[in-house]
Amino acid sequence: MMAFRGSRCEGAAELESPEPVNSISSVAQDFSALVEIFEHQLELLPITDGETRSHLRRAKAAAERGAKLSKKLLGLIQSRERQSS
Repeated sequence: MMAFRGSRCEGAAELESPEPVNSISSVAQDFSALVEIFEHQLELLPITDGETRSHLRRAKAAAERGAKLSKKLLGLIQSRERQSS
């Protein structure tokens, strides 16, 4: 885990190993899987169940944001790794 001390970030070397890339990639895949689960649940749910559909749509939107942000973070880390090579 990274700890900040003044302007120095201890643990920053951890970001240079492949482990964070694997972890972030896994998180992105998990968010994408959640989006698919919520989509499937929405397909199965009767249209008349508006309150539950509303909750599922909000959960799906949150999972989509998580997937987008984790993919963006993954791209930034991979770009940084290419630049340092």
